[in-house]
Amino acid sequence: MKKLIFLLSLCLCLNAMAQGQGPVSEPAWKTKIRDLITQVAGAEWGNKLVGSAPVPQESEVPMPEIPAQVKKSTDVGSYTKQLKAPTEFDKLPNERKRQFDYKFIEELFLVTRKTDAKDEDLSNWLNTLDQGGSREGIYQALVLDEVYNGLESMQEKPTDRLLDFSLQFSQKYLNQTFNKDSLNQLNLYSLKRILTEKGLDLIELYEVKDLDLFYRWYANFSADIARDHGAFLKSTVRNDTSAKYHYEWAKSMPIQHIKSEFIIKIHSVMNGLQLLQ
Repeated sequence: MKKLIFLLSLCLCLNAMAQGQGPVSEPAWKTKIRDLITQVAGAEWGNKLVGSAPVPQESEVPMPEIPAQVKKSTDVGSYTKQLKAPTEFDKLPNERKRQFDYKFIEELFLVTRKTDAKDEDLSNWLNTLDQGGSREGIYQALVLDEVYNGLESMQEKPTDRLLDFSLQFSQKYLNQTFNKDSLNQLNLYSLKRILTEKGLDLIELYEVKDLDLFYRWYANFSADIARDHGAFLKSTVRNDTSAKYHYEWAKSMPIQHIKSEFIIKIHSVMNGLQLLQ
């Protein structure tokens, strides 16, 4: 009984502090208190004192179907990617495009390796993009080189917060269920690379099948990330919680830019969650 009274007092206090918060998501403390009260006095009291668990809102942009397995075909013809009409970015002067590319390379080094890019790196990779290289290709090169291999060998086990995010992301956005103990055997850098590569594999499938599927997948991912982990995204655009906004943005941008935003976002969030115990 004393435990129930304590939980009731704590619940009323925290509820008063939380007045005015939106119903989209629920603070972790509220979920834990409801669970504790449910264990002591039953679900009815848990819902009365804390309130019922929020019902997830239906996205304004329907999620596309996600196959259980993504297999790359050996038939090149069946993997011809759909072409996208030139966007406003494509029409920009080359010097303006270089400014955006330069910023991307700076961010890419920071989120993948957690270190600033050297001037030589910036120059070399900028030249690669000038000559027709892709942003995705630069990412693949950075996470498959000797430097990143060294980072993957470091003893830096993922935190529980990072593991929980990895499991949730994999289930919702990759349609795959991983074992938490298995993921715990990886370090931060290996886990970031594996989840990002699996996401890029799925995106490639959408590129072949229907670009609108890609836009919808990206829009829902971006809205969820902004709502749940916006503190790790240092951009007003990235912090927008509207799936419709991210959907329209994706339709208006080159494919490589959408991919690079996915890469930057997932690495940024995973880096941030690793710092939380």
